[in-house]
Amino acid sequence: MIPGLSSTHRRVLFLAATAFFLASAYLCVTRLWNMSFTRESFRQDTKGTTGSITGAGAGVKTDKTDPIDKPADVKLHHADLPMVYGEYNRPALDGITLVDALPDEYIPTWENRRRLIIIGDIHGMDTPLDTILGEIPYDEERDHIISTGDMISKGPDSGGVVSRLMALNASAVRGNHEDRVLLSHRNLKAQFGVMADLETTDNEERRGELEHLVVARELSDVQFDWLAGLPVILTVEPLSLYVVHGGLVPGVDISKQDPWAVMNMRSLVYPREALRKKAGEDPRRRRRRRDEVDSPDDTPPSHDDQPASDIDTTHIIFDRQVAVPSDSHQGDKWSDAWNAHQQRLPHSQRRTVVYGHDAKAGYRESRYTFGLDSGCVGGEFLSALVIEATEGGGFNHSTTQVRCQNFDRSRHDA
Repeated sequence: MIPGLSSTHRRVLFLAATAFFLASAYLCVTRLWNMSFTRESFRQDTKGTTGSITGAGAGVKTDKTDPIDKPADVKLHHADLPMVYGEYNRPALDGITLVDALPDEYIPTWENRRRLIIIGDIHGMDTPLDTILGEIPYDEERDHIISTGDMISKGPDSGGVVSRLMALNASAVRGNHEDRVLLSHRNLKAQFGVMADLETTDNEERRGELEHLVVARELSDVQFDWLAGLPVILTVEPLSLYVVHGGLVPGVDISKQDPWAVMNMRSLVYPREALRKKAGEDPRRRRRRRDEVDSPDDTPPSHDDQPASDIDTTHIIFDRQVAVPSDSHQGDKWSDAWNAHQQRLPHSQRRTVVYGHDAKAGYRESRYTFGLDSGCVGGEFLSALVIEATEGGGFNHSTTQVRCQNFDRSRHDA
């Protein structure tokens, strides 16, 4: 209540407020009622009649009906809806370092004469590892070893490989096999009481962990600590180089890459193309359009002074502007897409990726990618990329390979 007002004044104010409320409600209801009939009335007045123009053009008739009688037939395909991949930071994952940088002391220069020796998937094959280090030959005074992951599992001596790399002060990235062994080992350590007492190899096999736990039991706590501290992505500057196990999605900042994808991916799937194919369309017809070319040979030249935010992507077909990583071989090779993407970037932003994981593809060398998994545990080759500095400030590389003996796991397990 407002102090100082008489009872008469209060009654007047109450009546005035009530009248205002009722009037407002009446106006709202009648306006909505009129709006519901306006469109239908207009349709009935204009449907099937010819229009006449009054005024200067009176008497002129037209047989065009109002556009309101002809609603636009617009079909919005699911593939045309907005979609993104890697636009947001992912939540941190316990126990995983996504990105780390190689210490400057290991970077090759013309003055220090150092070399980097990047070795592909070893998979417990310690004898070929020893052989390839002798072939290069490895010099502990000036060489630094980097493993592309999957140092363990499948082969006969995972513990020996890890022990050798640790003794040589090597760097490495986490591969999918290191990741699975670490997760299985952590789950095993988390068991206690009756659950631990009842654990059997049958239970481990049913959970899909038996193979990984066999490897885990070969490793010491110190070796587990070393493996757990490995990053998923190792950056090497000023070589403009990334070392990963599986791959990277082009156009996505390394801080926003999915750790699982980096360790497991082999190809890229384009969801818009998949949706169109599911609807009966042929995505290849869209790619043939003259202004929609996505080929490394057809990418336009870039300029060093071009800001990253101003990079022209109009020549990338719409259906291929979003890519999702896959661990299968069914999609397009991620390395092909990476090479094409690098040529759209200013030279200062281009990066080369050295990776492993894809034994089926074998050793693959492209302008901005090096695939080093050449199937050693399957009886093929163990590959190493050797990088050293040149006098002009650049870098040279060479490749060394040694033949591996096929490892028969069935005989090993017998």
